[in-house]
Amino acid sequence: MSKNAKIAIIVAVVALIALIVVLSSTVFVVKKAEIVWYKDVSQNLSQIDNDTILEKSGVQSQSVFFLDRDKAIQSLESSYPEIRVINIEVVWPNTLKIHAVEREPVYCLRVSDDKYAIVDEYFKVLSVEDSFDNTQTNATLIDTDATQNLNVVRGDDINIFGATVWSDIYYAFAEMERDIVDFHAIVKTAQLSETTMTIFTHQGTKIILDKPFANTRAKMRAGLGVFDTLTTDDYPGSVIQVFVNNDNELEARYYTE
Repeated sequence: MSKNAKIAIIVAVVALIALIVVLSSTVFVVKKAEIVWYKDVSQNLSQIDNDTILEKSGVQSQSVFFLDRDKAIQSLESSYPEIRVINIEVVWPNTLKIHAVEREPVYCLRVSDDKYAIVDEYFKVLSVEDSFDNTQTNATLIDTDATQNLNVVRGDDINIFGATVWSDIYYAFAEMERDIVDFHAIVKTAQLSETTMTIFTHQGTKIILDKPFANTRAKMRAGLGVFDTLTTDDYPGSVIQVFVNNDNELEARYYTE
């Protein structure tokens, strides 16, 4: 190796060390954090101060250049199961902006003879209750025995059959600019199989989605569109069947049992 090559290597190593020292300097060490809510939140969450958020992130004193965002998200959501972190933004030189939303109680799962898990659309357990009253103002009950005998606590994630389908049912409402209040006012309970999803409404109408694992949101929107045309007299015993017809077009057909 030539003398010039050795000098070049030494210079490169020294420069790399200098860069690491600069990147790890106290100027670029995480010292502040603030939470930015995408929507209005409950009073308990709104009172969380920034110092607590920084502490619970678990990345205090880390260099912003080597920030482990996944670790920070995991730590925050472990401390606050009701928070879903959307993104962590670095504000130079040493501040984190935690973009987040408050998880909503979307579904209810029976996990034992006398225990019910209230979960969001991602099946994060928000609470475990001793009883559940299936009304138009609380979580929608998922009719399944698959979650029986689960020993879950607040903050756990439940692995359920067809999780993406259940999430898409919820988001179909959002895509129609209908909020969770409207979702719970309509969807009482539902059953899911490989071939069919049957949604039982509080109004007495059944919405049946054929092949629910394909184009779930579009099928739910189509079914809901027909449901919106019904009147109080139409509800009892009515069925809305959503399927792909012989022309490969999505069709929602209404009939009475």
